[in-house]
Amino acid sequence: MTTFTPEEVEAEFQKFVARGAANDWSAWADQFTEDAEYVEHAMGHVTDGNRVVMYCWNVFDPLPGMTGEYKFAVVTILHYAGNGQWSYEEDVYNEKEAEAVLARFLEDAAAAGATGVPTGPER
Repeated sequence: MTTFTPEEVEAEFQKFVARGAANDWSAWADQFTEDAEYVEHAMGHVTDGNRVVMYCWNVFDPLPGMTGEYKFAVVTILHYAGNGQWSYEEDVYNEKEAEAVLARFLEDAAAAGATGVPTGPER
C-alpha cells in the first residue's frame, strides 16, 4: 500500500469535508477512485465493482426566521463509468417522510414570513 504524508492526507480530508459542506456534488464525485468502497456502519457496507452505495440526508436549509431541522434519510446508489463520470444514480427514500418534511418546511417558512415560497407540494 502506498503511504502518503500526514500533510497530504490532512489537506485532502479538509477538502472532503468542505465539498460536503458546500454541497459541491460534482467535486464530491471526483474525489473517489474507480473502485471506491463506501462503508456506513449503521447500514452495513456494499462492494460491487464500480458501484458505490451511501446513506446520507437530504437537508432543506432553514430560511431566515426558521429554527427547525428539515431532513430525511436517503440511500444513493452510484455507478462509476470511468473518466471522472458516473453513468447512473438512484436515490431511495421514504416518500411519505419526504412529503412530511417538505410540508413542515413550507409551513414554517410561511410562518417566518418567507416570500416566494410555495404553499405546499404540487400534485
